Amino acid sequence: MVTGFDFEKKMNISLKVGLFPNNPGWEIILNQEGISYEIISENSDLTPENFAVIILSNMILGKEKSKILSYLQNEGSILFDAKCYADFFKIKIKTKKADFLNPDETSIFSNSGLVDIYSKIYKLNSDNLDLLDQGLQIQQRKAGKGNILVLPFDVNNLMLDTHSVRRKFYFQRKELPSEIVVKIAKSPIRRIVKTSLEYLFHLRNLPFVQMWYYPDGYKNVFLFRIDTDFCSKEDAEELYEICEKNQIKATWFADTNSQKLDAEPYINMKNQEIALHCVRHRVFNDYQQNYDNLSEGKKKLEKTKFSPTGFASPFGEWNPQLGKVIEDLDFKYSSEFGLNYDDFPYFPFYDGEKTDILQIPIHPISVGRLRRSHFSDAEMLRYYLNLINKKSQRNEPIIFYHHPHQKRFEIFDEIFKEINRHKIWKPNFSEFSNWWKKRNKIQPDFTLKDNKLISNIKNLDEKIYLKISTKDGFTITKIKEEIELKKLNWEQKERMKLPKDIWRIRKKHWRDLLYDLESKRGKAKL
Repeated sequence: MVTGFDFEKKMNISLKVGLFPNNPGWEIILNQEGISYEIISENSDLTPENFAVIILSNMILGKEKSKILSYLQNEGSILFDAKCYADFFKIKIKTKKADFLNPDETSIFSNSGLVDIYSKIYKLNSDNLDLLDQGLQIQQRKAGKGNILVLPFDVNNLMLDTHSVRRKFYFQRKELPSEIVVKIAKSPIRRIVKTSLEYLFHLRNLPFVQMWYYPDGYKNVFLFRIDTDFCSKEDAEELYEICEKNQIKATWFADTNSQKLDAEPYINMKNQEIALHCVRHRVFNDYQQNYDNLSEGKKKLEKTKFSPTGFASPFGEWNPQLGKVIEDLDFKYSSEFGLNYDDFPYFPFYDGEKTDILQIPIHPISVGRLRRSHFSDAEMLRYYLNLINKKSQRNEPIIFYHHPHQKRFEIFDEIFKEINRHKIWKPNFSEFSNWWKKRNKIQPDFTLKDNKLISNIKNLDEKIYLKISTKDGFTITKIKEEIELKKLNWEQKERMKLPKDIWRIRKKHWRDLLYDLESKRGKAKL
């Protein structure tokens, strides 16, 4: 296919994003997406040849402001948040409270999904700006020979928010399943930032390059998490047999208080990982209580010759005190939907510091939550198959979890069969964590020179692939020192449409209060 990129044009341009300042929320997204970036300093040479796009989320003064204006005049592109834009150009700004925003059906942001805000959005009073997406209130304009795109919300604050609340999840039926999860879903914000950068690259007729999410060109990944609280020996054996039959490397997060882990089947499991869930099925607001709980559980596992490197908290809850304990006990990864869900892994930032513990977000709705919302078995299966399809379209991780005592093993047998029909990588949590950390250590650096993409990365790993996109298409290809773009095979982009009644997932219902009360009473007994 013919793409919108002019391959014949001779150029030598760095495909790097400049970030000012080094706000951690923005860095999380850039690292998740595998985008080449550099923190802008007073010594940075701000030219369109050195930075394909610049992200500005704080006010710039003096000489730096003059450099930015010169950069714009010479075909540079800038992604602003609205408050910074208003400060930079000295225009009036209004604020408005918004719970969530919905993208326009036909816009380039239609894939982003419903976007939680629950804070202020900023509305700019300027005749120069045009709406690129009315539902999301994203604006754009030309500035000299350059381009500007403005986001109406504070990306950094939204990415770092850790409050939790009960959320409903969409399905084509009246009663929807719900779970207590992080209040601000992070994946829609990441998708908007990524689409914004991609759009600004393409306005400059530059290819947008990012490190692919998975090794060896896999299109996706499937992980299966098993929480063993209240799990009988018989249920564990039955679920293990289904995993083995379908070649699923599950990770079993052990509740060390509710079964004897020195007995079968855990000690004899093959191709499975054993990680820690808890001793007491609780998360505390106190550091020492969390430490005692996790430390005792880890020691119990070690006595039965398991060496757990991962942790998943009871009820998916997370708080900074728990986060510190996970780090102090030297776990390598954790998974809590009270911190994030349905997203790529990342290293959380809290209390002013970045943690070394990789967070692996999962889909938070279990069979138990579906049953509580009166789903039939057929509806449960359809719910998960729909998710597999949606996540496959977005190339985002498919990560489900189950409690064996809730049975429904035949549903997961069908889910595994569907996974095996596709080219999907199937590691356990530890293997996925190791891959993501390896990927994250690579500092991508790409240059467009004489119709070729130059990868300025030392010690290229053959498992690393790149995604390259233009205005009209994309390709996923193995990384090389030089890639001739016009020799690649290009695919057409797909756009996803949100259901017209997607707003229902944020509509309050009396059942939400009932479920919250049930949850509170249940935890009080533990």
